[in-house]
Parts: sequence; structure tokens; C-alpha cells
Amino acid sequence: MRTSRDTIDDLTARLAAFRDEDLRGAVESAQARALLGEILASPPHRVRPRRRLVVPAAAVALATATAVAVLLGGGSRGAERASAARVLRHAASVARARPALVPGPGHYLYVKSVDAYLGTDTDSPEFSFLTPHVREIWRGPDGGRVHEWSGESRFLSERDREAWVAHGSPPLRGPHASDVRIPPLRPLDLPTDPDTLYDKLERDSVGHGNSVPDEMLQLVGESLRETYASPAQRAALYSVAARIPGIELVGPVTDAVGRRGIAVARDDERAKIRYTLVFDPKTAALLAEEQVVLPGNAFGYPAGTRIGYATYVKSGIVDSATARPA
Repeated sequence: MRTSRDTIDDLTARLAAFRDEDLRGAVESAQARALLGEILASPPHRVRPRRRLVVPAAAVALATATAVAVLLGGGSRGAERASAARVLRHAASVARARPALVPGPGHYLYVKSVDAYLGTDTDSPEFSFLTPHVREIWRGPDGGRVHEWSGESRFLSERDREAWVAHGSPPLRGPHASDVRIPPLRPLDLPTDPDTLYDKLERDSVGHGNSVPDEMLQLVGESLRETYASPAQRAALYSVAARIPGIELVGPVTDAVGRRGIAVARDDERAKIRYTLVFDPKTAALLAEEQVVLPGNAFGYPAGTRIGYATYVKSGIVDSATARPA
């Protein structure tokens, strides 16, 4: 079945809005399983790693990737880099003025997201596949919990399917649910001075397979998602993003659940991947992330193929590791 990009994004929006009480039984729910599967039921047209995607020069490393299946409008590839810096500096000023989102004892930061990961089997012949998820996380000073529903894995190309068959068609993870406890979340150990933070992220970005600027932008995304960074830290992160070489303004976009945001992106010419961040200009909240491949990518996919996405649907402070924001 071939599904248009708009249809895939529409399915993602429907999945994000799926009632939490229905998702609780997703393994038994044929409707939930079908909806999860539909999202990736056709070859994608166009994913950020929740776990960073690394593509070495000679081969594709084992990867788990996510990003945003969201960009439905706006923006020009040739936008001035100065424009990206300007909107990111504005986001920094907005973030600095926002109230802190820090759970006290017995309370939790809750985040719900819809995403897909790319998995790559690096034994020759290599093959890759995407697995969609609905993820809920509760993080607090007393510990926390991750509740996740996974859909059926899908191949990105017929070449991937043929390589999988050549491997003897090993099992790919199908629909399942998991619920695990996680340790207490501590405040991020990040400086609030933008210059000091830039130097730290630059040092931390060396030796990961991606280019240093691309790795820095991904570290910014990691620090903004599912964390309770202080307003000053969030402001510093946006200030750092404004200075990353190659950052470009995509412009106004609409994410998969209909929210308007501003997107910035950077092309990693080594890995041949474009990484995009989408944020709310009014609150500086991270809305979504995306990675798509560029021409000449190591996966061999057509330019624009989406290799992962994450859309952050809902967040807030709640008073138990089972509660959800109103």
C-alpha cells in the first residue's frame, strides 16, 4: 500500500491523540496495533535520534534513530544563517523568562511522544527498518518510569527486505508494550553561561562519528527533551545553537499534531543527513525533531528519505508516576 506524506502525518496525529486508557492495552488492541503499523506501511518519503544516529565513513553503524515526521510547510533551504541565529537568540530570551519546570519530592515531569527508531543490522548484507513507538516517561527526584508501546517494524526499501531475507528472515520486533522503572533524575550538569556551554558541548562532540557541529546540535536537542533544564540552561542551549556553524532557518512549520512552530536545521555533509529542531516561538518548548538523508548518504536511500522522527505531544508536572496532565 502506498501512503502519501500527508496521510502518514495524519496517522501520526491520530496516534498521538489516541486515548491513554486505550493505549494502556495496546498489545491486545487490534485497533492500536493497526494504527501503529499504518504509520510506516509504505516506503517513507522522507527521522533525530533519541539515541544518536552515527554513520561512519566506511559503513553504517548499528543505529537507533528518531526525529520528527512533521514538516508540513514553510521555509526556504537558502534562508540566511543570520536569520537562524536571530530566531534562536529570541528563543533564548523566551526560555529565560519562562517558569522553571522542576518536580519536587513525590512529583514527576511527564512527557508523551510519538516517534520511530531506525535499526540497522550491520552484518553483510546490511538492512535497516523503522519501528514506531508511543512513549510516556515520568521523571522525578524519587525515580521514575517509562511506559512504551511499539508497533510493527517496517523496511525502508525493497533492498532492505531482500537483505533481511538473505539473512534468513530473522524476527523483527513486533507490537509490544514495556514498562520499566528508571533511576532518579538529577538536574542537568550544564553551565548557564553560553560561552562556557559552547566550549563544553564542542569538547563533548568529538569522536562520535558525526561532525562536531552536527553532534553539538544533537546534544542541544537531547538537553531540551525529557529533562528539567533550568530556564537559564535552556536559554544557554538556544544561544549555543545560534552559533553552531551551518545552522539554517527553515521557517514556520506545522508539526504532526497541528502545532505551529519554528524549525532550524543543519546538514551534516559527512553523514549526509539533515537534522531539524522544531520549537514553539512563544514558549521555547521543543516540539519535534527530524532526520532526513541527503544525496550520497551511506544508507543508499533517495534524498529526503525520513530515517526517524519524534514529536513531543504532551508534558507537565504530575503528582504520581501514573498520572497524566489534564
